[in-house]
Amino acid sequence: MSVLGAALKEGNSKVIAQYFDNELDLTFSDKTNSYSRKQAQIILESFFSKERPRMYVRMQSSTPGSNNTRFSIGKLYTSSGEYRVYMFLCIEADNIF
Repeated sequence: MSVLGAALKEGNSKVIAQYFDNELDLTFSDKTNSYSRKQAQIILESFFSKERPRMYVRMQSSTPGSNNTRFSIGKLYTSSGEYRVYMFLCIEADNIF
């Protein structure tokens, strides 16, 4: 399993935040906001404390394009339901999926 996939399964916001840019967009329930890296980590930490992750399954992902971008779509199964996870990433290091 990838580093990000394992971190999602474990609910480890600190590991996930290592892959954030200085600013990023997070969407929860169709509401998108821009956050700093630290703010986004705190939001994920709060989410994981309420929604205990049980399993993460990657359903689809792309190979790096000419501009070093990738996407991944998966499902995060938690103590109270399941969530679809979309990630769009600019690759600066290999093997993050």
